[in-house]
Amino acid sequence: MITPNPDNFLWVEKYRPKRISDCILTDKVVKQLQPMVDKGELQNLMFIGSAGVGKTTCAKALCEELEIDYLIINCSENGNIDSIRTTVRTFASSVSLMGGFKCVIFDEADGLSNAAQQALRNFIEEFSNNCRFIFTANFGNKIIEPLKSRTVQVDMSMTKEEKMNLIVKFDARVKEILKLEGIEEYDKKVLATLITKYFPDFRKTLGTLQNLTMTGTLDASAMANVTVDEVATIFNFLKSKDFTSMRKWVAENPDNDLPVLARMLWGKVDAFVEHDGIPQFVLHLNQYQINHASVVDKEINLVAMLTELMVDIRYK
Repeated sequence: MITPNPDNFLWVEKYRPKRISDCILTDKVVKQLQPMVDKGELQNLMFIGSAGVGKTTCAKALCEELEIDYLIINCSENGNIDSIRTTVRTFASSVSLMGGFKCVIFDEADGLSNAAQQALRNFIEEFSNNCRFIFTANFGNKIIEPLKSRTVQVDMSMTKEEKMNLIVKFDARVKEILKLEGIEEYDKKVLATLITKYFPDFRKTLGTLQNLTMTGTLDASAMANVTVDEVATIFNFLKSKDFTSMRKWVAENPDNDLPVLARMLWGKVDAFVEHDGIPQFVLHLNQYQINHASVVDKEINLVAMLTELMVDIRYK
């Protein structure tokens, strides 16, 4: 049973696991991480996987379970290498109050420039006696090889069979959370629909679930805004070149994650896009997913992607 953190209102933080054994992970990832916990030895790591799969959660859980003093740097918000150098050097060069090693977690490290990544590889060696470094990234191809070679790669991707196993585990976890929140009335089919819709983005699923259960229940009516065919709505904006409605939709759905939305659009592309426009459509999806990791304003990036799809593509 996971222990909630009463200091947090958001379920994503309130129920974030503090031990690797509580994280919902594939067996291959557990086999990589659990021995470190058992031996009390943390290595330099790089977690690579799509948004919301638990990269940052794993990094934090390792530090919490090993009782390591750690610092988190969000590289997409603070990518200034001079600032990072100062912050990291100050933290890594001092003695840990907990004793033993310290750890710096570089979240969304694929948002860093090549030059910044080159600078950070030297930190791994310079502070090897006192500090460990963990990197998380959505796109492994945006991380330079010298940085990868200095870390143990943790691949968070999963096979179809692994996905099904994790869906079952996540369903049980969500039901546990609902019970702890005092929500006894909920439609299991609606819950399953929500989990399947956003999987493997655990973060988005919990955020959406918290919003939908504000009344203390979860039923088909609460899911109306989720079960409505959002993809058809978006394609309608694109086909009619209704920029105003599209922009309003993006603003009213701030929890939309571009990689998840791109996957939803790609899944329905044959039904809405003229055949000769599909190659250009997928190129736009790919480019904006790459941009997503490094842009400052993700809402503008999403609007920009939909705008290009609106202007360049022919629809049925």
